Amino acid sequence: MFHRFIDYISYKVIPFLTGEDKAPYIYISNMGYLNHKHLYNSFIKSLPYLKGICADIGSGNAIYKKILLPYVDEYIAVDKSDIHKHMFSTSKEKFVDADIKNLPFDDNSVDTLILTQVLEHIDEPFKALVEIKRVMKKDATLILSVPFIYQAHATPYDYFRFSEYGLRKICKDYSFEILEFHYQGYIGTTLVSILNGFIWEQASKNKPLRNTILLPFLLVVFTCNNLIGLFLDIFKNKNFSPNFWLIIKNR
Repeated sequence: MFHRFIDYISYKVIPFLTGEDKAPYIYISNMGYLNHKHLYNSFIKSLPYLKGICADIGSGNAIYKKILLPYVDEYIAVDKSDIHKHMFSTSKEKFVDADIKNLPFDDNSVDTLILTQVLEHIDEPFKALVEIKRVMKKDATLILSVPFIYQAHATPYDYFRFSEYGLRKICKDYSFEILEFHYQGYIGTTLVSILNGFIWEQASKNKPLRNTILLPFLLVVFTCNNLIGLFLDIFKNKNFSPNFWLIIKNR
């Protein structure tokens, strides 16, 4: 009974208090608020580039679907059931169960491809890029976001980090034209994201304590840290950005 109560707090109460269940519209009490805020803002700026058949690779719970549907003709959520068993069994979204290195799409068949916070989790990212290139139409749009300075996450499926200059070289090598390049926050977002992640990871070593006595304090700490991060991001040094967002055209 006690374990059910702790799980209820984990999967119902905490998402309610932090806005996780309303993603991408999360609250400032969420430990990942700053990263989510930047991702959401960049996604909104990307909407005019979206069109036609849209494949969301590594879609997770398809949190952006409701935003982009007015801009595309068809939305296809793609993810792997062997990694996200819980999501496949509980979500109302219909998924295409596929590996990014072997997509079940014809050559030159996709108008828009979304790849947000996914490429770092692919064990052979360059093979994945070849497959992405294969399925994209000429002049198709690729929305790509990847971390640069960020903690290990979704372990053990966390393999790579990408610098701005590495991304620009990849785009050149694969004949992709960068239409927009967004820095997803600066030193404030970087420091606070790592700090919040560290605090949560340490607290999670005792989940019952985290979900009861510590929870109110954690939410207050995350809120204060996020406010500090917003202030520190005034200092816009691109070399300390935690994440990059690219709007790319296939040539």
